[in-house]
Amino acid sequence: METNFNDIQQLWQSQKASNFDLQGLIAGLKKTEEKQRKERIAIAIITPSTLVFLFTVMPWGESKAILLSLLVIAAAMLWVGWLSFSSALKPSEDSESFSNKAYIETQLSKLKQRYKIAGIYMYFYAFLLAVAINVAYFVLLEPLSATIRIGTHLGITVMMFAVMHISIRRRIKKYDQTLKPIMEQLEKMLLELKA
Repeated sequence: METNFNDIQQLWQSQKASNFDLQGLIAGLKKTEEKQRKERIAIAIITPSTLVFLFTVMPWGESKAILLSLLVIAAAMLWVGWLSFSSALKPSEDSESFSNKAYIETQLSKLKQRYKIAGIYMYFYAFLLAVAINVAYFVLLEPLSATIRIGTHLGITVMMFAVMHISIRRRIKKYDQTLKPIMEQLEKMLLELKA
């Protein structure tokens, strides 16, 4: 780690990279690493807990549609967990194993992947959840009238997409404030290293 950061510091001190704050960049990366670590811990706890709860509470043995619904929910949750784990920043302590260029490119690609997860993949996740929940409710609400069932399906779907859209927009706005400056600094450093 020291070698990598010393090389970056020497580059910065030689005035090749005069437009950014190295210490701020390192602090920003470490802060982002810590946030992602907490997020991964939460995912590792919440996903299995939710799945155990759903498989315990839902009558999946009575209907193949409910079982399919639960399997889609499980697959969607595991997929989002995998996305989160695969986009984790490389710890700063491991950076000495990379050349400066490779380290910066890796960090930059991981940060860009975080944006892609928030902007694209989370909408697909919401779609999968909406489909799965509607399939389960279709079976569970079968004894009710068609009007109540359609209203329930529409209400749940609209509510899910509204909540997901708002949370996605907030996350992207937060990323614009926290990740975008780090990405811009990494891109400048990468350009300097290529020069």
